[in-house]
Amino acid sequence: MPILYLILNNKRWTLIVILLLFSLWKTWQTNDYAGEIMKADLACKAKVEQEVAKAVKPYKEAEEAAKDKAQKASEDYEQTKETERVKTETITRTVQKIVDRPVYINTCLDDDGVRLINEAGNTSESKSTVP
Repeated sequence: MPILYLILNNKRWTLIVILLLFSLWKTWQTNDYAGEIMKADLACKAKVEQEVAKAVKPYKEAEEAAKDKAQKASEDYEQTKETERVKTETITRTVQKIVDRPVYINTCLDDDGVRLINEAGNTSESKSTVP
């Protein structure tokens, strides 16, 4: 009975204490729900990331395969290009050697050259047909 008597005499303070206890209980309850929501959110994000990774995996593998194929094609192209470049350089160098260093032979093989050699070799004749 003394508690009931105290409550009835101090209605204002009783109401304040009850409201304070209720607010503390609601704050605890809200924090508990917030923690559960955070846990559920983390679990949901992890599940979504797992599903996305599973869904994207074939595309990533296809992208890697395409990259490997492109790399191989590029290497083959560069190898062919290098072979062609070497052939081109060889031909160019051969032509440049011929143009840069002409070879002079001291013998003439055309008709005028043979005639001149014959006349030079026939010193017994006195007539000269050299102009």
